[in-house]
Order: sequence, then structure tokens, then C-alpha cells
Amino acid sequence: MTKFKLWISDIDGTLMNYDSSYTPEMSELINKINKSNTKLVIATGRMYMGAKFVADKFNIKTPVVCYQGAVVRTEDKVLWQSLINNELGKEIIEYLRKRKVHTHIYTNDILYVEDDNKEIMRQYCEGRGTTYKYVKSFDEVDINGFAKILAVIQDKDLMLEIKNDLINKYSDVLTIVQSSPIYLEINNKNASKGNALKFLKEYWNLTDNEVIASGDQDNDLDMILASGTGICVGKNSKELYNASKYHCESVNSNELVKIIESLVLCE
Repeated sequence: MTKFKLWISDIDGTLMNYDSSYTPEMSELINKINKSNTKLVIATGRMYMGAKFVADKFNIKTPVVCYQGAVVRTEDKVLWQSLINNELGKEIIEYLRKRKVHTHIYTNDILYVEDDNKEIMRQYCEGRGTTYKYVKSFDEVDINGFAKILAVIQDKDLMLEIKNDLINKYSDVLTIVQSSPIYLEINNKNASKGNALKFLKEYWNLTDNEVIASGDQDNDLDMILASGTGICVGKNSKELYNASKYHCESVNSNELVKIIESLVLCE
């Protein structure tokens, strides 16, 4: 019998491609996991709507970790959350406005934008079960804490500059991580996939050695470190690669499928 009682995994770049496509082998694997004694939890930067879309697609019934780990919830109940307060969130918004960066804000499980760039929003929402609301100004929004703020930065040098600038200014109160080549995720300092996993371990009374985790980017690092066994998909993050026990060439290689079959399903 497998020692693993929980497999927690990133979605984009790990279970799925960034265009939300996935291999038949991955679909079959998840179906087997759902019938096994091992829980599968998806941990993603996506908003709850987008996370639930994937959970429903694969018939996953466990709570989801969304907003980069800021929220752990079921369909009808928030189990754990760590939000950016209104004042600090508005300060970050103003900084990003001055840098002329396309920005998403997430509050009350709604995604708002004040720059309705159709191409960026099509790329972000298409195939992800996600919708958004356009407002002339974020100042119009009734904010009840920010689950996440997302900066979309397509220039590589600008991404590095803004990421370093925000880390230097706010690392004591915020977590700033890059989740893809163009997405910079901004959360409360205590909001992370790793802290969400720590909550789930307590929630289900699990030890580190009973947890296996998989991811592909810097934002998955603390989740890998909080698990007993880490799997890195691709080579997007040197730190994640070095922290992981197992490695997969890419999301399409089906190497992750084979590792989970061997370690978790014992096939």
C-alpha cells in the first residue's frame, strides 16, 4: 500500500499546458487517483472559478488551493485564507499604474481589470472557465481584501525590474513570485501554496512523508519544500529543480504520470 495519502499539484505547466490542454494519460491517471485512497488537491494561482473549472473537469472532490495559496476552500466554505488588506493593496495598484502595467485584482471571488486589453484577457481566460469585469477605475470596486493582485508584464527586463523593486520594498508583508514568463503574482506574506499545504496537513492529520507535491515554477517551491517528496516538471526554476527529488522533462512527456503511477498507485 502506498505511503502517500495526499498528492498536491500545480495545474498550469504541471497537470496541464498553459493553454489548458492535457494528455489522455494524465486524464486517466487522475481518474485512477480519484478511485484510490490518495487525495488529489490542485494548488493554483487561478481564482476559485478557474480552479473549480479544472476540479469539475477531472471530477476532483477535495478542497482547492487557489489565488496562489491565499485561499483554501470547498464549493460552499472557505477553510483558510490570507488576504492583502485594502490599504496595502491600493498602494500596490497605484505603483503598477505608474509603471503602466496591465493589472488584475481579485476580491470577493471576482476578477476586475481597468484596462480591458482584449488580447491579454482572451489569453488569460480562454479555456480556463474564468470571467472578468471591466471597470473604469479600481476605485469603483467594493473591496473586501485582495485575494491576489496579478501584474501582466510581457517585457522580460521590465518583469525583472518590477519584481525586484516590489520584493525590495514589500518582502516583509507580501509574497511576490513569478508564476509564468509574463505573470507576476502578489499576495499576502502568509499566502502561499506551502502555507496552504501546511494547513491541509493539519486538517487531515498528515505527516510530510505522506505528501507528494508537483509543480513547475518558483511559486511552487515552498509547496515542494513543505512536502515529503517533490516533483519538478520542466526546468523553469533552478531552485525548484534542486529542491525536488524527481524531475520531468516537460508537461507533455507523461513522466509525471509515470512517477505518480509508480510511487502513489504502485503500478
